[in-house]
Amino acid sequence: MTTFTHTAVGGALGCAGLGSAGSFAAGFVSHFPLDLIPHWDLKSKWMESCLTLGALGLLFALFGPTPVFWGALGGALPDLEHLLPFSRKFYPSHGRLHGKALGPTHALVQAGIVLVCAGLIYRVGLS
Repeated sequence: MTTFTHTAVGGALGCAGLGSAGSFAAGFVSHFPLDLIPHWDLKSKWMESCLTLGALGLLFALFGPTPVFWGALGGALPDLEHLLPFSRKFYPSHGRLHGKALGPTHALVQAGIVLVCAGLIYRVGLS
């Protein structure tokens, strides 16, 4: 999954009433099963980084350091290693367990996931 999708799912998990630490942990752990699903990743690490930082910044601006923000950060954090110059990946789903790479048309599935998560975050944020 794109880091942006991991961020959205982590943020949505932050709506589950787990508190900040629990939301961060849930976001971090959710990264693993999402990576196992065959998916499409953005080729541009710059674009991926901008989208993710923008989403995290928006969540922080709208909600502050709440469980929604911490869940989103936990979901995004494992992909930080993609920006580092290591040849070996440390997060378990970034090695041979990573889901098969699919074409860009599969980005629509991720867009749907992001929209559902954004709707949940918006709905919980209003209450």
